Amino acid sequence: MKRFYGLMRGFVALVCISVLGLMLRLTLEIPYPPQELFNRLSQFMGTPAMFQLVHQVLGYGVAGKVFAFTGSFATWLLVLSLFGWLRPWLASVLVFLACVLLVPIWVAIPTAVIYFAIRYALALPQLGDSVRLDRRNALGWLTLGSGVLVGGGATALLQYTFGSSDNKTLTTLGNGKKLPDGIVSQNDFYSISKNLEAFDPKLSAEKWRLNVSGLVKSPRQYTLTELQAKPRNDLEATMVCISNAVGGGLIGNAIWNGFRLRDLLQEVGIDPKARFINWKAADGYTESLPLAQALEDDVLLVYGMNNEPLSQKHGFPLRVLIPGRLGMKQPRWITEIELSDKEIMGYWVERGWSKTAYAQTMSRIDSPDELAVNLKAVSILEMRGIAFAGSKTITKVEVSTDGGQTWREAELLPRRSSHAWQRWRTAWTPKAGSYQLAVRAYANGVMQPEEERDALPEASSGWHHFITNLA
Repeated sequence: MKRFYGLMRGFVALVCISVLGLMLRLTLEIPYPPQELFNRLSQFMGTPAMFQLVHQVLGYGVAGKVFAFTGSFATWLLVLSLFGWLRPWLASVLVFLACVLLVPIWVAIPTAVIYFAIRYALALPQLGDSVRLDRRNALGWLTLGSGVLVGGGATALLQYTFGSSDNKTLTTLGNGKKLPDGIVSQNDFYSISKNLEAFDPKLSAEKWRLNVSGLVKSPRQYTLTELQAKPRNDLEATMVCISNAVGGGLIGNAIWNGFRLRDLLQEVGIDPKARFINWKAADGYTESLPLAQALEDDVLLVYGMNNEPLSQKHGFPLRVLIPGRLGMKQPRWITEIELSDKEIMGYWVERGWSKTAYAQTMSRIDSPDELAVNLKAVSILEMRGIAFAGSKTITKVEVSTDGGQTWREAELLPRRSSHAWQRWRTAWTPKAGSYQLAVRAYANGVMQPEEERDALPEASSGWHHFITNLA
């Protein structure tokens, strides 16, 4: 029983410091050991093979990251709870060593001290001169209390993860006009993060700075106000995630508000030896781009979407926009731009994903809805959807209602920007029955590949197709 009580003391003390650490992480962004352990595990989970396995089981939502964090947190509790068998001072030293491997020493020291204080208090033979502590009952209640604390911490974590971090639904332009057709509001625009969303950076506009360093003639820091004062450039552009499935929704089109990266670099002066631009973000994300490509006219640093400030989940206060590239190439929450003669490997590139991350030719049917049921056959039904090919131009879209035996050319709607997705539509007069719908696009005259390929590691390919039944 002595070992059991020791284990319970270690567990209770560890739960207390872990829940306290979680609250400090969510409120003050203090480094948190279980999160750092999760980050280490996610490096393995982020490789294409493991990523695909996780998402085949749990889907492409946040479930996979919640599962990984839960596993990391449980591992942390189970392993370090064993220190309860040791004397408080020795257990505290081991807690310190475990923490210092994951977080800065200024976090590891108070964590170990608080752990020692809790362990020491639990080991006291009495609470006062005359009131003895029944250890069995006390540890039982403390264990129950620990469970409540874990539940409270998990609830807070899930609220941060699934709760809205935006102030309001953003459905209008800054001048009060409704969003144009084909523009996606910030609230509806897809968002994918390497982090558990609760741990995404939450930066202060007043404290945030952009550091421009490396092979530049005049390294300097910029405030958000200084960057917003630069000549503004608005660009309508489509962004798509590398993990978007055929016909998937991880794609959006917005009007991005910012300024040319080239103007900023010319201001600080470019050293002739510079060959690459390396981005660094507040969450440790890294990416790189050849300098010659970074100096193109349409590469922007953006602080707004649809004439609204960037929301937290979309990269406030500043993110990168590189039209024609997949989202993984365009970091959010950037804090540093470094010019270098050496290229750094991006966060996902290190895990086996695409290095160039060019968007592939894709097309999608939005109406009729793939998931709709009890559709009615009407005199005229409009089929419509989108197509996109990154820096290439969509020259034709064709649709089929009989599984690809015959095809008809769809009408391409006018585009406001060469970087925006191509909307298409066609009139259809169906009778009641079952139909096999399909769509394919042509980019610069070349038909998109029919063969279905998984999203990993170079983005998916294949024709979007499904069966719809009309009554």
